[in-house]
Amino acid sequence: MAAATLAKSGLLAISIPAIFGGADISNVVVAEAISRLSTWSMRTAELFVHHLIALELLRTSGTTEQRRAVYSRVALGEVFHFSAGPTVHPMARLVRSGLSFMVEPAPSMPPRGTDWHVLIATSAGMGEVAFILSFEDGQPSDGDVLPTAPPVSPDNVLVLGLDALPLAALMQAFLRGAICRGAIDVELGKDDIGDTTASAVEFELLDAIVLKVASIIDGIQVDVPTLDLAQTERLCKALQTACLRCADEVTPPR
Repeated sequence: MAAATLAKSGLLAISIPAIFGGADISNVVVAEAISRLSTWSMRTAELFVHHLIALELLRTSGTTEQRRAVYSRVALGEVFHFSAGPTVHPMARLVRSGLSFMVEPAPSMPPRGTDWHVLIATSAGMGEVAFILSFEDGQPSDGDVLPTAPPVSPDNVLVLGLDALPLAALMQAFLRGAICRGAIDVELGKDDIGDTTASAVEFELLDAIVLKVASIIDGIQVDVPTLDLAQTERLCKALQTACLRCADEVTPPR
């Protein structure tokens, strides 16, 4: 139901670049959408976050034709999902098998309700790649308990772009900060959160960091500059810390 809701809302295509026919919405608006969505349905907000992280990972990866194919699927209302941490070193390998690839070991099953599962692997001659599996491909074969190693079409194997993983990690921290902002905003409206002054200060700090990172990501997506990895890591930590401090502030005293 969460996926169907997102498909009907039109939000799935919110981050498609203008050169591919998308609205290319500012990440400030994306943050606001995530914050509001989290107050209505956390499940839907989480699914949307994984979708947007997947699109960010693929935004600088593969060829123009491969990205256009991804965006056309998104425009049709199909949900992508990237669940692994972008900073985790890939464990899977893609091995040539005829005209396609095989995944070793077999990947875990993608979450029900998504159309496409995005994973990271290594492949001889290509280095680190993102590969895309349909939900059906990740299911166990008849009579099997565990998923089998599904074939992967070369069209669904995208060589990771420069800094694709750090950018996805920054997007992940940013979107989780937006979810936290929405949840905390609701809590601040209650009467039993303890020191409301301290809570309000922590919330405003989180809000400021979310908006700052939204602006930075906008600049990266438009200008494609050389990524400052130290700054990216610092911003990720700042968002994580701000979320933790907000959560501590709004927890009612026992």
